[in-house]
Amino acid sequence: MKFGVLTPNWEPFSYNVKFYEEIATYAEKFEYDSFFVTDHYLRPFLEVEPNTIKRHATIEAWSLLAYITAKTEFIRIGSCVTPLPMRNPAILAKIISTIDNLSNGRVIFGVGAGYERREFEAYAHWEPSNIRVLKVKEALILMKKLWTEDIVDFEGKFFKVKRAVLEPKPVQKPNPPIWVGAMHEKMFHITVELADGWIPARSLGATPEFYAENSKKILSLAKKLGRKIMLGLMGYITDEGFSTPLPSLATIKDVERILEQYKNLGCEYFIAVFFPIEKYITLMKKFRQEIIPSFS
Repeated sequence: MKFGVLTPNWEPFSYNVKFYEEIATYAEKFEYDSFFVTDHYLRPFLEVEPNTIKRHATIEAWSLLAYITAKTEFIRIGSCVTPLPMRNPAILAKIISTIDNLSNGRVIFGVGAGYERREFEAYAHWEPSNIRVLKVKEALILMKKLWTEDIVDFEGKFFKVKRAVLEPKPVQKPNPPIWVGAMHEKMFHITVELADGWIPARSLGATPEFYAENSKKILSLAKKLGRKIMLGLMGYITDEGFSTPLPSLATIKDVERILEQYKNLGCEYFIAVFFPIEKYITLMKKFRQEIIPSFS
């Protein structure tokens, strides 16, 4: 298995931007494979009220990743995950290609259909899940064209470009790896057709039972299409006695046993979020020293 770390792009991290740099550089020092950030404009699962305004403070994910690129040398960087229907895919393709060049080919593009309605209503346009899924598929088709073709004319149901030129192309060929945080059947098909990896979140329901059933579906679909899909997982790890608002994967004491379950189900890549925040680097080091060697 390979291992990455994830930091939320919301408060209180967003009021201490140097902490992102510290985590990323320590992750590189500890030889983690990757550094990810969440991609939200409002904090998930939290009502927008006068007394919660500061808790909705966020740092724009791809701007932050460009900054992290300049502070690191070899660790991979990416989003986990970008709600693609909120973005203009042609502009996002340009941004990602730029950061892939700045980092000399270190970007991983994490993708999802989005789930936080208030965020869409504030910054984009909320639509039913079936429409958001269709937008993800069309956006990925367009982005891959921009990353690989010299001049792109594209007219889909949702997006259109005329004589678009995206240069320089990404360093990674044919494009940066695309990992999808799919939790439902239609997104599984998009993952297999257009992406390179599956990275569901334990906090959103990727239990071992869910993982067992759906990893088989994804691998079966991939085999039919002659494609290889990396199986991953994102989960929260806490110190003893600390709980987060979201279901955690495990305390650090129990994580080895639980990760073994997912490994036996085909998981090849684990992205860890550590809590509490004030112990993030301590737990990241402890995980590197005590857990990762068992999975090398």
